Amino acid sequence: MNQIRYYRKYPRTHDKSDMEDNDYTLNLSAASALGILAFTFAKGIFWGYMLKKRFR
Repeated sequence: MNQIRYYRKYPRTHDKSDMEDNDYTLNLSAASALGILAFTFAKGIFWGYMLKKRFR
């Protein structure tokens, strides 16, 4: 079975896996969620200011 990969035109880059075995969850605390929200808000204010300044 290992020899088959040498005869393929395009080699496999990853193996298939069962979706039932993959349980990915993202656990965020309230403080880190607020930090991400504040950073995104500040970035939006910055880019809004820069675009307003540029196209005035």
